[in-house]
Amino acid sequence: MKGGRTARDEGELLMLPGPTDVPEEVYEALGRSLINHRGREFRELHRSLIDKLRRVVGTSGDIFVLTCSGTGGVETALSNTIERGDRVVAFVSGQFGERLAAAASYYTDNLSVVEQPWRRAPTAEDVKRALGERDGVDAVLLVHNETSTGALAPAIERIAEECRRAGALLIVDAVTSLGGVKFGFDQAGIDVLVAGTQKCLAAPPGLAVIAVSERAWEKIESLKKRPAYFDLLLHRKFMERGETPYTPAISLFYGLDAALSRIISFGVERWVERHRAGAEAYYRVADELGLEIYPEPGFRSTTLIAIRLPDGVQDTAVAETMAEEFGVHVGVGVSRERGRMIRIGSMGEVTAWKTKRTLRALCEALSRHGVKLPPSDSIIENIVDESFSSRGF
Repeated sequence: MKGGRTARDEGELLMLPGPTDVPEEVYEALGRSLINHRGREFRELHRSLIDKLRRVVGTSGDIFVLTCSGTGGVETALSNTIERGDRVVAFVSGQFGERLAAAASYYTDNLSVVEQPWRRAPTAEDVKRALGERDGVDAVLLVHNETSTGALAPAIERIAEECRRAGALLIVDAVTSLGGVKFGFDQAGIDVLVAGTQKCLAAPPGLAVIAVSERAWEKIESLKKRPAYFDLLLHRKFMERGETPYTPAISLFYGLDAALSRIISFGVERWVERHRAGAEAYYRVADELGLEIYPEPGFRSTTLIAIRLPDGVQDTAVAETMAEEFGVHVGVGVSRERGRMIRIGSMGEVTAWKTKRTLRALCEALSRHGVKLPPSDSIIENIVDESFSSRGF
């Protein structure tokens, strides 16, 4: 912030793993007057918002919007479905898998952690093998799109099928995939999905989205000890009249509603396809320039682009140059990849212009930190234009 001006006024880009930039109409919606959260106007807003979310999530079932971060959403999912003694398998192939497993350990003392290479994500074969090695698993936890590595779990519906066959609930962290990756909650057979609003939905941070299957409700209703703020039974009861149990962040509800209206007007499938266009451009340019894409082929995210830097190049230095000299803000490596990675959030309002500007800033910053690259301007221009125009954008 300089002289009271915002990042938007400075022409800066949030290409972070989240939060991402939001459209102007979302900012305008945030400034609407507050209303009675027990009144008719809020109930209408809330129900409309849930209907729009159902279209994005791909479900005709229950969805809840919670006033909390995505981590609060994870806490909700676990505290409502896991109790002491439950046999839980958590797949870990990145920092957010680690956090998911750590959160589960508060609710059960019978947790099995399946460690995997960080350049890939869990597959149906991995899940089948893990379930076959253990008797009576109650729940499987995994991150659909690992934000720390840019690795996306392929064929989530096949993973869900293996879980159903074994009688285990599938609980999925979809924080950086919902809205940017094509899958339907009902069709895939997921039991609990957690997402944040500040990623592919192009809304402000501060809300979490939870989708719940009928199979999951059977477990939720059987719990002997319930959470307080995050009790989904209580949320379901209040949702019957279009309300929330506790005071909602009304301004953020306005913003999310505006963001969802934009997605639906654009077309949910087209919105997802535009994420694919952006990702294709990043990966093709990286290949042309000889940059190392972190995830293995077949696991590369369409929303989070992770590039491993050459030895001796510090990610924080590159990111600082991108931000301070070019106004493009990106993420850096975390956990075991700290110091060695640039993570670009190609999420939400994905456009050719943003993609070009981010790639140019990255190339300029790398050059200033001693990385020799081929001339990049024409490569970026041609590949980005082709990736977007071939899809009608």
